[in-house]
Amino acid sequence: MKTKPNRRTFLKGLGATWLMAQMPVWQSCNEVSPAPVLNEQQLLILKQSLHILFPPYKQTPLIEDLNTVQHILFYLSDPNIDPDEQKFVIDGINWLNETAQENQQKNFTALDKNSQQKIISQIKQENWGEAWLSKLLTLTFESLLLDPLYHVNIDETGWKWLHHHPGLPRPKHHNKYPLILNRKKENIIITQLDQL
Repeated sequence: MKTKPNRRTFLKGLGATWLMAQMPVWQSCNEVSPAPVLNEQQLLILKQSLHILFPPYKQTPLIEDLNTVQHILFYLSDPNIDPDEQKFVIDGINWLNETAQENQQKNFTALDKNSQQKIISQIKQENWGEAWLSKLLTLTFESLLLDPLYHVNIDETGWKWLHHHPGLPRPKHHNKYPLILNRKKENIIITQLDQL
């Protein structure tokens, strides 16, 4: 004998349906928010450094529009990246702050913009500083050019600014990095682009 669902059963089912519908959102948040690899001060130093290296000017996209900081955090937590490369980015943040403390007796974040620019110019003369700034610029350019599927270059901001038209096929969720790394083990013969 079938019974009509009561209000309580209906609400439970509705809640379970809502919960299942939110799974992709939570999963994408997990993709966008890797485990913290920088403390609050390091994160602020990184943001302020990026604003100096890629300053807002006329139509230049903001690093916030490109989601550059999140891209760098992903890079720092990616198990496929050389740990020494990741450590160098973090060490550079700390060395920049130490240079500010030695020369200005303040943390980098406590300096005004002109003083921060002077510190950046100073470390550029050092081998580590030049390499570190170059790495930050490379990661910034990646966030400018990567497909928005990777939660960067939001609304194709970088592409629009550069008047860039991406190549085809564009990545899809099932074949984006790092998932694509697992596909090299599949021994599939690709005969059509939609198989990618």
